[in-house]
Amino acid sequence: MCGFEKTTYTLCGHSFRRLVTYCHFARNDPFHQCFGVQTTKRVVVVTDQKCPECLF
Repeated sequence: MCGFEKTTYTLCGHSFRRLVTYCHFARNDPFHQCFGVQTTKRVVVVTDQKCPECLF
């Protein structure tokens, strides 16, 4: 199970997922492919700024 971090920006409503940890199978795969369950390890809510895509 690969671990992801989900960041949600409340001003613009966008959310992004970022890979935090590879699972055992993805670490041993030459292309780091994970075909298993993807779990959310951390949830970050940003309330005071827009996402990087909306800033430009």
